[in-house]
Amino acid sequence: MSESPGTELASEYSARIARDLEINAQEQDRLATEIAALEEQLRAVRENRAVLERLQQALTPQAPASASASAPGSATADADTDAVVPHQRTEPAPNRRTVPKQGPAEPKPSLVEAVHAYLAEQREPRSATDVAEAIRAAQPGRTIKTTVIRTTLENLVARNRVRRTKQGRAVFYTLLATDGPEAPEAGAEEA
Repeated sequence: MSESPGTELASEYSARIARDLEINAQEQDRLATEIAALEEQLRAVRENRAVLERLQQALTPQAPASASASAPGSATADADTDAVVPHQRTEPAPNRRTVPKQGPAEPKPSLVEAVHAYLAEQREPRSATDVAEAIRAAQPGRTIKTTVIRTTLENLVARNRVRRTKQGRAVFYTLLATDGPEAPEAGAEEA
């Protein structure tokens, strides 16, 4: 009789362990789904931030620290500048450093123009990473994030200037053939 209770106990533990493993697997699936959703949200927020930073940079080419530091008075402005500027430069420093370098050198094309020109030279679809690397190589003094390029490409897709194709999880972009008045016909041929 001692084998029966021991066997039943082992079966009961085995069943509990099996249930616990199933619950654990379901919990892992749930968490993986939540993580994927959060990563997608984070990617979207980072892209939005990159676009907002570019817009801010375009709208305020002058450093705001210089305007606020020189306004109060001559003697106090110099003392305030030492205390204020390091605090203000904690995050926006890369934007301020890139603006002066772009001005005195040759004028660089807009990002949309650079992306458009690069895609016009290509015979096959390119990923956002390929486009970003090419533009960084062509304009070494310019800081360009891949997320900004991806957003620019998606804006061009929305304007029917670029075609997006997917191959598995990869996304590739190709310039649409637009030769002025023939552009609507090119779009009609695709439909």
